[in-house]
Amino acid sequence: MIKNASPILSALRAATVNEKAAVEFMEQYRWENAPACPRCGAVEVYQMMNAEGTDRNQNFRWRCRGCKQMFSVRTGTIFEESRLPLRIWVYAMWKAASSKKGFSALQLAREMEITHKSALFVLRRIRHGLGANSDVPKMTGTVEADETYIGGKIRRAQHSKGAGRVPYSRGAADKAAVMGVVQRGGNVRFKLLDRVTSDRLSEFIAENADLSCRLITDEHTGYKPVGKAFEGGHESVKHSAWEFAKAGTDIHSNTIEGVFSLIKRGVMGTFHSISRKHIPNYLNEFEFRWNTRKLDDGERVAKAIKQVDGKRLMYRESVDAPPYLVPEFTWVKQIPAPFDWRQRWPEKPE
Repeated sequence: MIKNASPILSALRAATVNEKAAVEFMEQYRWENAPACPRCGAVEVYQMMNAEGTDRNQNFRWRCRGCKQMFSVRTGTIFEESRLPLRIWVYAMWKAASSKKGFSALQLAREMEITHKSALFVLRRIRHGLGANSDVPKMTGTVEADETYIGGKIRRAQHSKGAGRVPYSRGAADKAAVMGVVQRGGNVRFKLLDRVTSDRLSEFIAENADLSCRLITDEHTGYKPVGKAFEGGHESVKHSAWEFAKAGTDIHSNTIEGVFSLIKRGVMGTFHSISRKHIPNYLNEFEFRWNTRKLDDGERVAKAIKQVDGKRLMYRESVDAPPYLVPEFTWVKQIPAPFDWRQRWPEKPE
């Protein structure tokens, strides 16, 4: 017995096995039955037909009556200039948007019978397209903020010194710091940090949370300066004392901790290893899935199609210098100038 049948999912299944169905599926949910030229924005467009005039042409192209240019549903998206069939892109987007702990490139390569290099770039483009736009509204209400460390491997106990840990520092030597802010009952936003300092934490929180919010964090001293600016106050829990929620109150940071747990389960169980350079790209994927958690798989894919509109990522760009790259902070040791005794004991005048 089929439960909660979704018309979007029915069309989505057909789109993963037939190229024409994939093109029509993308056209429907990108343009919503109102196709427009992605170059000039004109709506006076028409489908190009084959030589016999019996069916659409081989590449499913359209032509604009305004700028006279040809285009397709791929133009102006992450699918543009890709030689892979569109059905592979639809399938990869479906899996990336619905798999709670991620979908690996090796699995996509096996299931769609493409090379691992192609599968890796497909998912890299999709994750880039799923990134939030810059015009998202600020969070309101109760907001939780925290940081975590992703990637790498600790070779000794968590509180030991030596290999796997930087002395007098938070986190591990081979892990990357990720900052997260979540609105209770709302959305989450992530950012890869080069350093975990009060300035970095305050800047990210101020960019994403309205000053009318109530801020809840752990006992990290870096949150105290920015916490004073919030009208709703700043509450904290002391994790070092095994306090994870204040009794009889709603003061806890378990929501953001739960979001972080999904990322770490994805890294450990699905991806196994991710480079620091591409961590922001993976964060886009987890952020999109959390923010659309109240939608079913079909609605989530339809939203993902609109999200990737107008975004591009070239292969060489993704390898050499991706647009989401966060340069790694390097410590520069200040070497004092050699001591000159004349500065302290000037020569006596004759």
